[in-house]
Amino acid sequence: MDTLNPQVLVVGSGPAGLVLALSLAQNGIPLRIIEKRSEFHQSQRGAGVQPRSIELYNFLGLYDEIKAGSIPLLPVRNYKLPGGTEVESVVTLAASIDLAPDVPYPNPLMIGQDHAESILRSHLAKLGIQVERSTELVSFQQDLNGVTAEILKRSDDDKEIRETARFDFLVGADGARGVSRKQLGLTFLGEPTSHHSLIGDVFVKGLTADVFHNWRPSDSKEMLVLRPTEIEGLFYIFLSTANPADYQKISASKENLQAFINATTNRDDIIIESIRTLAEFRPSVRMVNKFGEGRVFVVGDAAHVHSPAGGQGMNSSIQDSFNLAWKLSLVCRKVSPLSILDTYSDERLPVIQDMLAKTVEVHKKMLQGLKNKDVQAAWDRPKSLNQLRVNCRWSSILVDEQVEDHEGAKAIARDAYGSETDDQLRAGDRAPDAPGLVNIRSNEKTSLFSIFKPTYHTALLLNPPDLPALIEAFTHWPSGTVKVVMVLPQGGSLTMDLPEYVAVLEDREGHAYQSYKKIVNGGFHVGMIRPDGVIGGIARGTKGVDTYQKKLFAMKFVFLGQKSSSSID
Repeated sequence: MDTLNPQVLVVGSGPAGLVLALSLAQNGIPLRIIEKRSEFHQSQRGAGVQPRSIELYNFLGLYDEIKAGSIPLLPVRNYKLPGGTEVESVVTLAASIDLAPDVPYPNPLMIGQDHAESILRSHLAKLGIQVERSTELVSFQQDLNGVTAEILKRSDDDKEIRETARFDFLVGADGARGVSRKQLGLTFLGEPTSHHSLIGDVFVKGLTADVFHNWRPSDSKEMLVLRPTEIEGLFYIFLSTANPADYQKISASKENLQAFINATTNRDDIIIESIRTLAEFRPSVRMVNKFGEGRVFVVGDAAHVHSPAGGQGMNSSIQDSFNLAWKLSLVCRKVSPLSILDTYSDERLPVIQDMLAKTVEVHKKMLQGLKNKDVQAAWDRPKSLNQLRVNCRWSSILVDEQVEDHEGAKAIARDAYGSETDDQLRAGDRAPDAPGLVNIRSNEKTSLFSIFKPTYHTALLLNPPDLPALIEAFTHWPSGTVKVVMVLPQGGSLTMDLPEYVAVLEDREGHAYQSYKKIVNGGFHVGMIRPDGVIGGIARGTKGVDTYQKKLFAMKFVFLGQKSSSSID
């Protein structure tokens, strides 16, 4: 990879910035990623990984390491007070869901944000990219052709080195207080929540690691939760008091924290061995009015902040990045117009609006349940928080020939979390997995999720009647942007020779045709799966394929400041 002439500057090395950088790097896009802090993040905060995010980690090639470094989402054990040792109840945060062929990762995982970030950094390093620490964005100026960034780097001996660098694009993943969003002039409307607490990581003796431990004295504003982590003896701590002014005193020393725990739990057998991190936390509910302007974009906390209830923040952040990365890669490779980047904001804004509404609802429900001493209601989480039905059915770059008037369908009320949608598979939905596929040339087993990658579209041909014409249609896509996969039904066989570049699989266990049966039975035999694992197009034949290809690649446009009047093939 050419690291001397980076096209993209990524500002911030949290999960959103790292996922964006890794996605771009896997697409061969030269980039730099800078981090203002001198040391990397050291906290469990943002530990919950929802099923949809696990799928994205899988597409990036990280699943095995994420799974090995994580623990499952544990139940919550509530203790009776006074006494603090007798169990009052045990509740689940989310009902365990059985493995299904179309959903290979049905349940959340817990892995510390710092641990997940280290895995992401290691994969970036394999591609020759290191996060530049003690390096911050001071300001930027953009024009039609690129972005000029003023960068400040502090050396180990605290000397300041200033640099002016030129990039095609800049992406701000620098959090709610970062420079990117503020200088871009995006609004960040909202308000603080009533949620004021102390959070952090502490090493604890005297507790088991099989549940969240929860104490709530009679004062409804007091609460202590100690959650086990993937690191032996390390617990994530959440505490709130009737008087937030006490937080400074509690966090001032290990002894003060120990005294609070003893008093709150009525126990002296829970021993704080050491404090790793401890800080006040008061989230707001805010989001931007749009996710970018010109050649500068924002992802993650730079674009939206909210209550941590429901575990949606980190997951939504990396999904921002995954949505933006494949589009940015196509533009950097000069095969797609700048206008495709407008769909990043169009597709993510409704999702984040829904997400903020859901987290506020979960937060209020939790407070009300605790006040009413209904712990099951307080801790219960809706299934939609797994984010498997998050969609962008309204997007302008989709093609869905199942819908007679896609433009008209976009005007329908958006249900970005899929809470009210039926089971019909539509363009804009998450593409289901299907295991039990067998390559008829090599006899090797595979699955759709083993094929989907963030570096190309996957064209699923589900036994179409006009196979030669369809294969010809995909030859007009830019080189390297599509992988054509012919999926034969169970027991099916080829009736004609196909080019070697067309993967031919038999759906030996029937899962692919089961998952995609609604479109197949309707005579729509082509599914075009985007690099972010979303169905970009559902087509009957070549007409739909050509329409989708033109939306992505072929049109008159201004590209990198140069006018082009010809189509890109």
